[in-house]
Amino acid sequence: MTSYLNPLPASMNGTLAKWAYISLSAFATLPGHFNRSIFEAPWATTEVSNHGLAETLAYLNTTDFVAYDPKFFGIIGPDASITHIQELPFQSHEAPCYIKDTNQLFFVEWGPPGGDNGTHSWQYLLDLDTKELNKITTEPPTYNAHGCVYFDHSLYVVTDGYSDEQTGQLVKIDPKTLKQEVILNNYLLQPFAGFNDLDIDRNGNFYLTDSKSGWGRSITTSTPPTLPTVYFYSNSTSHLKPLHTTTGNANGIALSPDGATLYIPDTGVSEFRPSFKNPYGQRELWAFDVSHSGSVLSNKRLLSSPISYFWDGIRVSRHGWIFAGAGDGVDVVDPDTGFTLGSIRVGGGSNGAVSLAFGRNELWIVGRGGVWHVGGVRERLDRGW
Repeated sequence: MTSYLNPLPASMNGTLAKWAYISLSAFATLPGHFNRSIFEAPWATTEVSNHGLAETLAYLNTTDFVAYDPKFFGIIGPDASITHIQELPFQSHEAPCYIKDTNQLFFVEWGPPGGDNGTHSWQYLLDLDTKELNKITTEPPTYNAHGCVYFDHSLYVVTDGYSDEQTGQLVKIDPKTLKQEVILNNYLLQPFAGFNDLDIDRNGNFYLTDSKSGWGRSITTSTPPTLPTVYFYSNSTSHLKPLHTTTGNANGIALSPDGATLYIPDTGVSEFRPSFKNPYGQRELWAFDVSHSGSVLSNKRLLSSPISYFWDGIRVSRHGWIFAGAGDGVDVVDPDTGFTLGSIRVGGGSNGAVSLAFGRNELWIVGRGGVWHVGGVRERLDRGW
């Protein structure tokens, strides 16, 4: 087994978490028969004929952290640990937001089979001190929330919409009173297909992904009016404009700390009606330069594709590292090289990482199976706004 793994660096002596450091040179040439699909992590496959390789993969499937590059040790550090703090049904959980003022985590259960035929008029609020989980309903109710960012003491949430009664919306929620107000619900009378996720710059301008996911899971019934689209919304002028369209699907979105680069994963790999995963569908992470105004993208380039599954919710840390939910766990990607530096695992099996939220030296992961807390991270993760 050790022939496929590097020894942990001396700086990791005493770590309590279970780590592995993959030898990329050893994995470059493998003996015997091997095979896996793009939808399973390397260590999840059983299709290997070599005993030593099979033993290595079985060990990797028990780990908390898997490193591909020494940079990962410097980011995560020896004191990090991961804990499954809420066990919930094996369906998608989305839209995590850490509320620093109250030390709570806002997140949602998304889509069928939960809710009322997949429709949710409530969200979750997890007290991180007591671990008490409560269902909340805003005033008025927020239907089918899908993405969230926390900014200036408020939650900004995007929704898929609600049947034919309500298009996708951007809403503002006061986390203390749960009062909700609609910020945006149309593009000069054109309804949205259904928002998936969002990010916000330091000036309060929004980047919104309008996707076909809600329609695809029958949360909304209206045919999407456009291709999946990324919009820019100016907080100061209320100008709204499309930035990017795709024949795949617009999903997560994240802005670099300096506001100069926008990252957009395309998840056209998920097809709908009927719903299935197409291995030939799009699952790339694209990077774009952002204009000074924030409203124009240029220099589109392929940054990376995931080792397995596809990148769903993504966030960029204070120092620019890209953290992305990718099924088996959260991948950490180098913004310069596009290399995956390592993975934070949520246990494999039916568990699946979908999205995440940062605290100072910690993060929370939500997905299929509930909520995980990653504490004791060496680098500060939360950004400066």
